[in-house]
Amino acid sequence: ATRSNTMLRSFQWLTSALAAAALLWNSHPSINKLAANALSTSTPAAATIIHSIDNIPCRETKISVSTLHQPITILEATLEGQDKLVDEVLMLDEERNQDTTVIVENDPYGSVLWPAARTVSEHITQESFLTSNGDDTATNQKIQSKPTLLELGTGTGLVALAASASYKYESILATDYESVPLKLLDAAYLLNQNNDGTSTTPIVTSLFDICNLSVPLPPADVVCAADILYEKSTGIALAKRCIEALERGSRVVIGCSPGRPGRPAFLEELRRLNPKMKDVDFVDVEGTTCSGDRNSLICGEGSSSISDEPEMLLVALMDLMPDCV
Repeated sequence: ATRSNTMLRSFQWLTSALAAAALLWNSHPSINKLAANALSTSTPAAATIIHSIDNIPCRETKISVSTLHQPITILEATLEGQDKLVDEVLMLDEERNQDTTVIVENDPYGSVLWPAARTVSEHITQESFLTSNGDDTATNQKIQSKPTLLELGTGTGLVALAASASYKYESILATDYESVPLKLLDAAYLLNQNNDGTSTTPIVTSLFDICNLSVPLPPADVVCAADILYEKSTGIALAKRCIEALERGSRVVIGCSPGRPGRPAFLEELRRLNPKMKDVDFVDVEGTTCSGDRNSLICGEGSSSISDEPEMLLVALMDLMPDCV
């Protein structure tokens, strides 16, 4: 909850900068042309289906993932649900000022979808991902069979759900430092089961805080994270987790939407921890904005991540092999 409070304050000062960036983006003719040709990533339902998850109203949203035959159904907090989560986080600040100990475990950011989740989903479920593993012999041997997957900061769970639907992974462990996203994912997993009675690859969910470095990463052949670089401390912690994963032989995939404050700290710490990675950087790939209402403290006005209709968006992606360390 303390991390959520810090992130809420970060978004407030980012709002004006993002608004200016959005104006420049929309005024560029070549970008507009690409945006006009972008495929929709969400399928509006004839009637929005609402679920109550942990007393938070959530809506079903169907997300198209280009590497899969069928869209993925996720659960996102409605605007009312987001307001409730934000109010509870802000309440913690107020009551702490009155010397009252209150624990709030609701993360407003993990209750809605962000663009990098779709980008990472498509990257780790494409055929070429499982057949391109650098020069690391151990990793190559593992990928000959189905690999295991660990997702950090799963949020609404699109990445884990896409991996599950692809049948390309032996097992999937989706983690988050808050309980609400895990409950959203558990419920969404049931919504994505096949009508013929067959099941997609099971997803195990678990609480895990990447910033608590006293707890080691769970084992996995592939470790991924999408849109968790919300602040400097998270960026530093994720860099340390990347090195931890790479040194034990895991492949690491990180996705990051524009404007994430923790990205510079992540890159700086990654390069500091291992001089061999001094030239490592993100590459921009074409992604798509997300749609749907957002609480203003979750996503400031003018954010390039959200639009009324899907638009092309450059999303930063990093794919690291164990041999890079």
